[in-house]
Amino acid sequence: MRYKITAITTICFILVLTAFTGSYAQEGKYEKNTLSITGQGKITASPDKASISIAVESRSDTAEGAVKDNSVKTNKVMEVIKAGLGEDDKVSTAGYNLSPVYEYNNETKKSEFKGYTASNQIIVETHNLNDLGKLIDSVAQAGSNRIDSLIFDTTEREAYRKQALEKAVKDARATAETVAGAAGVKIVKILSIRPTSDMPMPVYSDYAIRGKMAYAEAAPPPPPIEPGELTVKTSVNIVFEIE
Repeated sequence: MRYKITAITTICFILVLTAFTGSYAQEGKYEKNTLSITGQGKITASPDKASISIAVESRSDTAEGAVKDNSVKTNKVMEVIKAGLGEDDKVSTAGYNLSPVYEYNNETKKSEFKGYTASNQIIVETHNLNDLGKLIDSVAQAGSNRIDSLIFDTTEREAYRKQALEKAVKDARATAETVAGAAGVKIVKILSIRPTSDMPMPVYSDYAIRGKMAYAEAAPPPPPIEPGELTVKTSVNIVFEIE
């Protein structure tokens, strides 16, 4: 009877030890003493280009009338834009929409047909950030009755990403040396490096014009537009062997 109990106890101990060893081997990536450090890198830069979303909307009792009016206004807006484009600037049509308009009548409790709306959306990409106010002013006068967004960005995304990664690696190395020194250990070599990058996010301006009334209330000349700054963030996880 004692023999059976001892045997069962021994088997259980072996199973527990095996399970513990297997788990350690599976979770542990290295069979050495290691130090894992994450370094951070950050770069701020000025934008060098802007994207403006310009819309021309027309409304008429008939679809034909809405389309015709919108075509005339859009052509005038495009002429103004192309006249002010630089060598590397470009303009494109992002979308066109023609749809019926219904308005709810509180008295009849029904939606009533009110005509058609034609909308043409134009995207302008320009590198001349100093004249953004003039551009917006000119397209509004030419017939654009809605400017949805003004987005600042950069053409040097990859260069800024590399600079931020260099900072992240230096930050991780400096932190590792500080920690190792405080712990009384020595860094032998790097076992692995895992970089991650956040590409610079475009800066969205809250400047927008909706309708001729809003434009008329803006005091001429157009207000100055400040591009702000772009931020590039990266991180690097480095695993060091220590002894």
